[in-house]
Amino acid sequence: MARPRKPRTVGDDAPASYFKPQGIPLVSLSEIVLTLDGCEALRLVDVEGLDQQEAARRMNVSRSTLSRILAEARRTTATAITAGLALRIEGGNVTRPKGGGCGHKPKDTVELGSLPRNSTGSGT
Repeated sequence: MARPRKPRTVGDDAPASYFKPQGIPLVSLSEIVLTLDGCEALRLVDVEGLDQQEAARRMNVSRSTLSRILAEARRTTATAITAGLALRIEGGNVTRPKGGGCGHKPKDTVELGSLPRNSTGSGT
């Protein structure tokens, strides 16, 4: 019998529960699920630019667990994009930090060039 999964700490919910290709009705699409912990791992590492050790600490998991969550989230997201699937964000064994969300205040509009970059990356 497998050991029960430890809940992963996530911040606020994703701003949307579905993403889909433009111009195709949702009822016409197959879907794939991105878990809330996978979405949080993507946000912490790929958007905020945290290293995996710090992201794992914030999610209250080991670095190797975060690495597995992140790999699955990237695979799921890439599959949705390349296969034209609807991406549903839900589920996973998650908990919220004490005191509510992570304190993140979303902006109305985010320009791609204004997103933080990982200081070790070579992006231009």
